[in-house]
Amino acid sequence: MMPNQGLESKDDELPANTLELFTELDQVLQMIENIKSIDDAAFEREFQNYAQVLSRYQEQPHLLDPHLELLLGRLLAKIRVEDSPVGERDAAFKYLYIICKVRTYKVLVKFMPHELSDLEFVLDLLGQQDPNAHEKWETRYILLLWMSIVVLNPFHMSRLDAYETSPSVPAVNCVLTNNVQSSKSTKMERIFELCKLYVSTNDTCSSMAAYLAAKFFVRIDIKDLYLERFLDWIIGQHQADTVNVKFGQLAAVAAILKHGKREDLLPYADKLLHWITSCQYKDGNDFLKYKFYVKIVQRLGLVHLKPRIASWRYKRGTRSLATNLNQHPGATGAQSAAAVDGADGDAGEEIIVPDAIEEVIEELLQALRSGGNDIRWSAAKGLGRVTNRLPKELADEVIGSVIDILNPLEPHEAWHGGCLALAELAKRGLLLPHRLEELVPLLMQALFYDEMKGYMSVGQHIRDAACYMCWAFARAYNPDDVKPFVQKISSGLLTVAVFDREVNCRRAASAAFQESVGRLGNFPFGIEISVTTDFFSVGIRQNSYLNISDFIAQYEVYREPLISHLVQHKVGHWDTTIRELTAKALHKLTLWEPEYMAAVVLPQLLAKTDTIDINSRHGCVLAMGEITLALRMLEMSSNPTVVYLSNQRIVELNELLRNFQMKNFYRGMSGELLKSSTADFIRNCSLAQLQVTPDCLLSWQSVIDLCLITKNPAIRESGVEAFAELCRAYYCVDNRSDQNEAIIRSYLRGAENDLDEHIRMGYIAALGVLPSFMLRPHLSAVLESLVKHSLTPLQAVLAGDMVHQEHENIQTYRWSEARMESIKALTKVVQAVGYEGSIDTFSEPANFDKVIVCLLRALEEYTLDNRGDIGAWVREAAMQSLYQIITQCPPAMLSPEHVHQIVVGFMQQAVEKIDRTRGLAGRLCCKLIHAEPRIPHIREHEKLLEIFPSDVSSVLWLFADHTFPLFCQLLGLPDYSKRVLLGLTASIGQLTESLIKYASTALFQFLRSNPTMVPRLCAEIVEIFQENLLNERVTYPMLSFLDILIGSGTTDMVLHDESNSFVEDIYRLLNLEVKGYKKLYKTATSISAFCQLIQVPRLSKRVLSKLSVFLGLQHVHVRKTAATKLYEALALHGDVTDIPEDNMDEILTLLSETDWTMPLVEVRPLRNQLCQLMGIKPPLSGAAAAAVAASAAADK
Repeated sequence: MMPNQGLESKDDELPANTLELFTELDQVLQMIENIKSIDDAAFEREFQNYAQVLSRYQEQPHLLDPHLELLLGRLLAKIRVEDSPVGERDAAFKYLYIICKVRTYKVLVKFMPHELSDLEFVLDLLGQQDPNAHEKWETRYILLLWMSIVVLNPFHMSRLDAYETSPSVPAVNCVLTNNVQSSKSTKMERIFELCKLYVSTNDTCSSMAAYLAAKFFVRIDIKDLYLERFLDWIIGQHQADTVNVKFGQLAAVAAILKHGKREDLLPYADKLLHWITSCQYKDGNDFLKYKFYVKIVQRLGLVHLKPRIASWRYKRGTRSLATNLNQHPGATGAQSAAAVDGADGDAGEEIIVPDAIEEVIEELLQALRSGGNDIRWSAAKGLGRVTNRLPKELADEVIGSVIDILNPLEPHEAWHGGCLALAELAKRGLLLPHRLEELVPLLMQALFYDEMKGYMSVGQHIRDAACYMCWAFARAYNPDDVKPFVQKISSGLLTVAVFDREVNCRRAASAAFQESVGRLGNFPFGIEISVTTDFFSVGIRQNSYLNISDFIAQYEVYREPLISHLVQHKVGHWDTTIRELTAKALHKLTLWEPEYMAAVVLPQLLAKTDTIDINSRHGCVLAMGEITLALRMLEMSSNPTVVYLSNQRIVELNELLRNFQMKNFYRGMSGELLKSSTADFIRNCSLAQLQVTPDCLLSWQSVIDLCLITKNPAIRESGVEAFAELCRAYYCVDNRSDQNEAIIRSYLRGAENDLDEHIRMGYIAALGVLPSFMLRPHLSAVLESLVKHSLTPLQAVLAGDMVHQEHENIQTYRWSEARMESIKALTKVVQAVGYEGSIDTFSEPANFDKVIVCLLRALEEYTLDNRGDIGAWVREAAMQSLYQIITQCPPAMLSPEHVHQIVVGFMQQAVEKIDRTRGLAGRLCCKLIHAEPRIPHIREHEKLLEIFPSDVSSVLWLFADHTFPLFCQLLGLPDYSKRVLLGLTASIGQLTESLIKYASTALFQFLRSNPTMVPRLCAEIVEIFQENLLNERVTYPMLSFLDILIGSGTTDMVLHDESNSFVEDIYRLLNLEVKGYKKLYKTATSISAFCQLIQVPRLSKRVLSKLSVFLGLQHVHVRKTAATKLYEALALHGDVTDIPEDNMDEILTLLSETDWTMPLVEVRPLRNQLCQLMGIKPPLSGAAAAAVAASAAADK
């Protein structure tokens, strides 16, 4: 037991996605054993399974290493089979490539066999390949990789041809491209031709061919014979065609320069440099060409210079993490070696710098300004490598040139490249400490680089590179060398770590700060802050701004830099979200530095409000509101009293919005942004209970009025919140009763607006947040307005709540959002006024009942427009309001009928078609049933408690397969079954397949389990159909519901019971519903329900007569549908009809083979023929029937 326990605890400590072993080895070996040809139908599926298994190890590929030899052995055994089926060898190569992709080719190549016999085999296979066979590119890729290890054999290549005993397989591709006969070609020549062929293909194989070329042409026996030929061939290719560049050829040159010996490459260096610089690959927009250009140029520079490590470079000396963390502030760090003097280091040798190096360095410096990220990275690393081999004086000039790049006149690409280059130089010890004084100010600029460029901002990559610079400095320098700049660097890194907009920059700054704390050990409070600003904490922007910054602010040394950065850079940031977070962060920081905020920051923000930059103005107003609130909170909680806001500052805050109005700042698009910030400012000042003048209150109220009528919902919401706080803080005095009444009457008039929905929504929302002392004198007027606007115009007329309905704009029936807002406002009014007192409260039954009846009517809204069922918003708001009221009101106020209507309303909504609405209704219904104290007057309460679980979260309310079985049990309770059935018809009769499946399954399972209840439920279905006749919201899905229900067989006992009138009623109601046949969709949908009634013998003739009418209608779709459905119905139930058996085959043939899209004059005779065969009278058109009736009257 003990070992197992230890193993379990070990597993618990590992991350959840960490793998420990290659557990699928046997499965993969079995897949390899059963490998199929690529032409086999099952290959693609098996190959995907194989790739999926191995791809799990992409993040931990080392787990494959113990088994690579076995896996490669099995696959290579398949490859070596000479008479293997066509395509099986290519399949093995595809399997091998997946291993190569997961483990990388550099590791895989070490496990490839490399005996002399393999050279001939691989060479022959490569010769057989077609470079244009795109589906077999993995074969060529792996063969080229295999060849790269085989050509490293220690024997002279010319000797291998002497032992050739049989003609080799023709190298087809070599013959095609070079006209060299394979029988006369040596192996060296064949490999040479293959390299030329495959580096010229612009596909994945070209990169592997470049790798092969690097291994092949640097051999001692090859370089003298073929290297110059190969390089001359590539130069000739690129001089002949500078447009269609073969990237593999450039990659081959770069790889050769990387892997070859300097003395072998030096003779060709000048020629290559002249060629590559004359190609002008850097002038185009093709970054891939420029990337290879930079690689070749920098490696040519390394070829020109002897390999050496600069003796003048900075040497840090000992690097002990423990020493850094434990050293005292006064430690000198004398144990670390300082930079060695350049004169002493370079005195012993003379470094010869070729003239070409100047050109190489110039090209690399230009590449630092390139538009390609990869190009700048490559140039930065190349510059570091080349500078490491230069003498001190020349290297110092290079470093000065890089530093000169970091100036305001350079584009953002140059700043990024310069930061990368300086970081690379620092990593190699090439930036001597005396440069820090010049570099740190530039580093601070780069850390906060954020410039607008059109509608976007640039600077993210520069800030990231600046963090990399800081990381490199931490690893490169002595603590004493960095000590003068510790304050700037630490503050800058922490500012970026908590306040940068981009998550990668925050994480990069956090990593650089942690590295600096560990390496240097002299960052103030480094350990404590590093623990808080970890990788995951800074990943969430809101957490960084509001929590981590608050933690850092406890250390005084960092407070002012954090505040200054927010005020200077983030208050006017281009992103609205950042400005809002900045204001909230300043609120928290104010609690740490109130004097600095009141004396320095507030005047700065007030001065910035006159700027023409709307972003800056918006951010300043937000920040001033938050700072004012924080300062007032400190003033009110201080003992003894401390005053931070001077009278002058209060006057300036009072005048702020009036000045905005006088300058017309609220006009236009910029005014919309300012409205939201000033609404937030008013709310904060009201919460702070700032001293205000009457003129200030007027200006604030007018701004709120502007916010309420804007189209932007966020601004309206801000205005409503500000109005609520303004009323509570300043409108509660006795001498304002007349002004308060004027405001309420104005808002009631605004709520009557029937031209713009958003205007009505704003005024209604404002009425909803009125405090009790303002509501009670005007409760009846406010209540009447909110009730009226919570219902559709038709509902309001029927309820008698709208006296002047004829004047209402007809378009207001689509204003479901306004009705939803009115319902929410109505609920807030009920909560604000409450039930205490006998007058002007909701303890009056008339007021309370008015609200309940209104909300119950709102549950019946099903408004549709081009957005779909927008009435669902109203129904959801009504359910939430009813739940809040019924659970909070005194139980004595609830009547049995109201409680029952609320419960059945929730139950109906819980089985309808919209998932969100269904989930909300189910959750609220369950909570209502189990509410404590218990809700009175709920019928069958004990049975409901048995059906619904007490733990609401135990049911997944949004999933139909969880909720429908639950609510279908209510069909057994007559008090609830009818409304549940009404909801089920909407779900089962609509178009969503999954919902139909789960809803119908639950219903049919209940009907089969409770056959005695079927007649009652069928009678309720008839009642629902009868009550909603011609109400298409109910009858459209009802038609499909009847088809599914009768076809399920669960109602057979009712169908064949002659004493039960269910089928006759359904037939009658169907006829009434489709009477006139004017609506195509309804008529076509009813056909299925009619066809289901054919199985009832006593109705079959009438149904067949009805269907014969459909077969002769003018709508082609109806005729085709009727013929198809009638064919299916007769095939299933033809034996129970009165149709003669001898005619059945002819009827079915006529139904299936007739083209029912023909003109009516051709279709109707065929229809009449069908009627004669079925033994029914052919239907007559209206005109024909009138003529017959007239003839009969004349005969009489």
